[in-house]
Amino acid sequence: MDDRIKKQTVNDNRDIPERVQSILMSNKKIEAWKVQVAKEKSIFIASNVKSIHPVVDRIVTNFCKIDLINYIRVTKEDLYASNEIKIIGRTKMPVTTPGHRSAVGVHLILDFIFDGIQFFEITSVVKGYGEKMVKAVVTAIPDDWEAAVVMDWSDGFWDRISEKYDRIVIL
Repeated sequence: MDDRIKKQTVNDNRDIPERVQSILMSNKKIEAWKVQVAKEKSIFIASNVKSIHPVVDRIVTNFCKIDLINYIRVTKEDLYASNEIKIIGRTKMPVTTPGHRSAVGVHLILDFIFDGIQFFEITSVVKGYGEKMVKAVVTAIPDDWEAAVVMDWSDGFWDRISEKYDRIVIL
């Protein structure tokens, strides 16, 4: 093979910014990561997840420090965390439905291309845990990332939180 061609094909991801790239991990490495991070929590990883982005690692680590959060689910584009799960087929999903009568949970949508996280759903029947979950996310994301709230049906929760954390944008 000609050296010029070899140099061009060595890095297939050269057009993708470095901050977006994650190193592929084997299933064993992902399982080892879960054990290291989870402590006594249950982390479920979707079968199509082949790497753990550094931001996801930090957020999951912070969620594991919240005493009521027992279940975390990681997919390619979403993070769920809650004290309860519902089983849909074979999938264990943390409960994040707003207004749920017994759950403390959050559903995040991850955007690695545009450096952002969207708070899609959040619920907390225990006072103070909504803010703990928000703090776990805001302190884990890089300075140039945004945390967005697209739909606010909270009766003032996001207004109070956005005053404390200036990186939260209410759209």
